[in-house]
Amino acid sequence: MCLTENLMIYIKLITVFVGTGAISFLLFYVLMKHGNRQSIDVIENKDKAAMKRLKAELKANKTTWQNIVMSKWVAFGGGFYGVMAVLTYVVVEFKEVVDLLTSEASLMATIAELGVSDLVSFFINSLMNFVTAITWPIYWMNKVEGYSVWVWCLIVYGGYVTGQFLAKNTVNPYGEKSQ
Repeated sequence: MCLTENLMIYIKLITVFVGTGAISFLLFYVLMKHGNRQSIDVIENKDKAAMKRLKAELKANKTTWQNIVMSKWVAFGGGFYGVMAVLTYVVVEFKEVVDLLTSEASLMATIAELGVSDLVSFFINSLMNFVTAITWPIYWMNKVEGYSVWVWCLIVYGGYVTGQFLAKNTVNPYGEKSQ
């Protein structure tokens, strides 16, 4: 490999670390702002009965962006797997939105031509993206290049742990002292 290829791989590794860390930070921050320490413990301990109660609590509360984000994360299982599923869903949906906005027709022409079949297609596409998100290891294994899959997994997990650590200890939304 030449120097520019190595540099591009390093940039991708850094981007993956930062992206996973940012999503992890955001989700844990929202979780800490959402409720109390019990919600974090439920996700970290993977108590199935408590997870069901948390899901029901999120559905029962009023619809806010915070509840929507949290319910999606909890639906994906919370924790590392949930963070990666949310990240995958965001990446896949973002790519499709960019494809739509950069299509050959202008934005206004694209919007004007939307019909019922397009709305049905969007719904089906969203479901397919959900399936892609819950099977995120397969999606990302096809994107890995330059290093072993295990190196990428360690970088991603490192980003997850870093984001979680920063959300819990640096931001400190409840004003409690860090431990």
